[in-house]
Amino acid sequence: MQGLGLDRLRRPRPRIPRPGDFLVASPSLQDPNFRRTLIYMLQHDDEGSAGVIVNRSSDVSSRDLDVPVWALAARVRNGGPVATNSILALAEDANALPLPDELGGPGVRLIDLEKDEEPPSSRQLQIFVGYAGWGAGQLLSEITRDDWHVVAGQPQDLFAPEPEVLWSQVLRRQPDPTRLWSTLPELPATN
Repeated sequence: MQGLGLDRLRRPRPRIPRPGDFLVASPSLQDPNFRRTLIYMLQHDDEGSAGVIVNRSSDVSSRDLDVPVWALAARVRNGGPVATNSILALAEDANALPLPDELGGPGVRLIDLEKDEEPPSSRQLQIFVGYAGWGAGQLLSEITRDDWHVVAGQPQDLFAPEPEVLWSQVLRRQPDPTRLWSTLPELPATN
């Protein structure tokens, strides 16, 4: 981001991610797996970190997956480059306060599609194919390098009908200078 002068902006001190937080990809992160992604954190501890990309739609339909009938109405998103043959389901649950050994954050519950019964119809359900994962210490190294910024998550973002605009929407809710990234064009060099 040196050519844009953003390298001179005072950045907020990095913070440690918690389940329920979002990782926002820095505009300088060019890895195609993660460029302009927003990742909902499911786990972060001494053993590693895991989350799902929430702002990438999938060409796959829930009808193409091995899911219970009650989950067929759920939207499907590309959750990340790891284990792309697996699926995770998250449901909105205002009463969910995860226990230390559970995945997910406040207001969201991980649904086991093989064991759990249908959630109440008032809950929204989102299916993710694959996930994003990091080994022990790897994510903190990337955060220190300014590849990611940790921000407070809002569960309703997981279920937004237009995931492609979430990266900019979440950035606009942040304080300056992070908020300014929301206005960057997709390809800054061509601006």
